[in-house]
Amino acid sequence: MYACVRPVKYFKGVPSPVKQPQNMDVVIFRENTEDVYAGIEWPSGSAEANKIIELVKSLGKNIRPDSGIGIKPISPTGSKQLVRKAIQFAITRNAIALPWSIRAIS
Repeated sequence: MYACVRPVKYFKGVPSPVKQPQNMDVVIFRENTEDVYAGIEWPSGSAEANKIIELVKSLGKNIRPDSGIGIKPISPTGSKQLVRKAIQFAITRNAIALPWSIRAIS
């Protein structure tokens, strides 16, 4: 359940920036357990949010005092697991190319 696999489909008549969208074969892989999906959040004004704000302040960064806090953890473990899943998918489909973009890997 760590991978969100999203095949992209073209619908005839829908505008597209691609010249021949009907010839596209694209599948998007997104990590499903880290980043915003981790659900590490505290509402504005909560004791937990205030503690995080103070901690961040002690590290030299500023967050508005009335902010809610959401933490987006991203690990090499989760990123590499997702990349392996995408590569395995491409191999099983005999893909001729595997372009990718990764937001963060340490």
